[in-house]
Amino acid sequence: MYLDFACGSTRCVILIGQYAIKIARFRPLRPFIKLFESIQKKQVRGNLEKHHRNPLLAVIKYLLAGIVANRTEYRLYKKYKSDLLAPTVFTIFWLVNIQRRGEPVVDERVKSHYLWNLFQGMETTVALDILQAKQFCFMGGCVRLADYGIDGLEFAIAEYPGNKTPW
Repeated sequence: MYLDFACGSTRCVILIGQYAIKIARFRPLRPFIKLFESIQKKQVRGNLEKHHRNPLLAVIKYLLAGIVANRTEYRLYKKYKSDLLAPTVFTIFWLVNIQRRGEPVVDERVKSHYLWNLFQGMETTVALDILQAKQFCFMGGCVRLADYGIDGLEFAIAEYPGNKTPW
């Protein structure tokens, strides 16, 4: 059985067997470090508004980013059951998500993915996050997005012609 562990900015992931276990990460000092860096660069307003227009809600959203990402993945997969996405099969209060795991995409196959092509050439935060091969996996004969807990992605998934009816 294959076991691996990695941490991103909002979640830690344990890869075990056929599953990826995504655990929301709590970093209580991180918002204050980022705020201090923003003050030094005189970019406080712009950086806060990336998360929310209300500064207090921006800090809260930043603190809970791992939970928000887990909730987004669970909700999007349950709503659309899209073959664009690696299946999120279970969640424990959005603190922990269990997702089916695919093989890493190490070749040009990632460029055949609908979302890769949709976001190609865009310079939005979503596009810059999506356009990385490490966000995708190969599963069930096709390339799927494995890390889709990103705000602003639902419109693209909803428009995909291969979706099952979301109601």
